[in-house]
Amino acid sequence: MSAVTVGAEVLPATYLQQEWVAAVGAEESNHNIPHAIEITGPLDLDHLAAVLAALVERHETLRTAFVRTAGGIAQRVTAPFRPGWELEDLSHLPRPARRAALERLAVRRCEQTTDLFTPPLWSAVVVRMAPGHHVLLTVWHHAVFDGWSNAVLLRDVHQLYRARLDPTYPPPAAVPVQPGDYAAHERTIGLGAHAGFWGEQSAADPPRLPRERTGPGDPLWLEAHPLPLLGAETTGPLLRIGARHGAKPASTLRALVLASLTPYLGDDVTIGCVTANRDVPGLAHTLGLVSDHVPVRVDLRDDPSFGRLAGRVHEATRQAHRHRVPVGVLRHELPGAARRGGSLFDISINYLPHAPGRAATITVPDGGTVTMRQLTLPTTALRPRMATAFSGAVPLGFQLHHAHEGHVSGDLWAHRPAFASRTIDELTGNLGRTAREVLAAPGRGIRGLAVRGRG
Repeated sequence: MSAVTVGAEVLPATYLQQEWVAAVGAEESNHNIPHAIEITGPLDLDHLAAVLAALVERHETLRTAFVRTAGGIAQRVTAPFRPGWELEDLSHLPRPARRAALERLAVRRCEQTTDLFTPPLWSAVVVRMAPGHHVLLTVWHHAVFDGWSNAVLLRDVHQLYRARLDPTYPPPAAVPVQPGDYAAHERTIGLGAHAGFWGEQSAADPPRLPRERTGPGDPLWLEAHPLPLLGAETTGPLLRIGARHGAKPASTLRALVLASLTPYLGDDVTIGCVTANRDVPGLAHTLGLVSDHVPVRVDLRDDPSFGRLAGRVHEATRQAHRHRVPVGVLRHELPGAARRGGSLFDISINYLPHAPGRAATITVPDGGTVTMRQLTLPTTALRPRMATAFSGAVPLGFQLHHAHEGHVSGDLWAHRPAFASRTIDELTGNLGRTAREVLAAPGRGIRGLAVRGRG
């Protein structure tokens, strides 16, 4: 993959970024997400300001906005600049109230609209929680920041801050591939030898989801709804059933979601599976939106048992990754995608395995320490608005968090008002009911499970 010419002002946007801007349907968007780094110890604000400036120079994402060109939406990258930031003091609040105040602050800043055509598409605030206890809160428009970027940002802040305190400590190596480089690389990819495989995959029938009638001018937004917690005593046996059919945990839990949706599914269904895309050479240290989706078509004919379904999901996922090309290529080159308005799937299932969080500790010159760790802030209070659905915000999106301790939690992100509250309650409740039904009768076909649905 060759780099984009240094100093170029206008660079390609990724296919997903182009989808995102088109789906917003306006110049401004509130599809923002927070990132928080908890910092304990003697924080030097001048050093932190220098770290933010170094990040701006290091990552083109921090100085990117979008621009309309004759060819469509592109990225415009400005020259490095010294970013501004704000200071919020919550230390006057009672200790139990500070975390809630921090979360409200994050939601309030995320709800502010971002002008997608004016850089930068992020902002920063340093929150003083108590003496020696701060949080670096950054808010990013999702079109320039993905899940993998969370770890990249934490690592870079830690390494750059440590290099400020210790001149013998080397700063992080230069980023080999920027988002514009990857977007240019995407344009060199075609279906090629994978055309036959994806031509067959695109024939799946869309799910018959119980949507409400909405008019073309009605507002549309995403809303999160908590899924029932599946304890380790439930998840463990489910994973063992899947493993007997060759399925890994991700495939088994995706199969559970599909089984819970069987009243609305036909003989087959295509789901979208998020991929960080960092297996592409050079992208591991890239901060920005370079993630993508892998459409996975699952055969539901002959009413498989849960274990057989998990095995099918695993094999279908393996084959889809083997033939993987950017979803944008599929949307542009598959006749079936054009016929359906470019949509390849209406359901996405994102599996997120979580290991215990790790802290990075820095020794300061006077012998003290500064510790940094990522602080997870809830995003379920956010209500991102859009004009149309797209790959990054399909009508039903399941986020499954598989904890290190074994339990599974998560959220269902659904379009409102396209799905009424009673429908969402049914869809979220079905997951737990399906798990119980599977464990009660593992050999039963999935269409015989007593889950609620149409009729």
